[in-house]
Amino acid sequence: MGVNTGFLKLLFSIETRRLLGAHIVGEGATELIHIGQAVINLGGTVDFFVNNTFNYPTLAEAYKIAGLDAWNRMGRA
Repeated sequence: MGVNTGFLKLLFSIETRRLLGAHIVGEGATELIHIGQAVINLGGTVDFFVNNTFNYPTLAEAYKIAGLDAWNRMGRA
């Protein structure tokens, strides 16, 4: 796409591992935010992002990367 800026940030509860919030800034944000919204509404955890497949190469893959980063920071309990 040629886009050099933007980010996706996921906020998780350390105690429950549930997704509490998703922030997206940049090109395609409106095409991506619904994924985080759906996971929040379904009570999903960080494990959802780690255990599910996201198409590559797509912008949605940023969820997998953010989920793996959180999973590594939280521990693999």
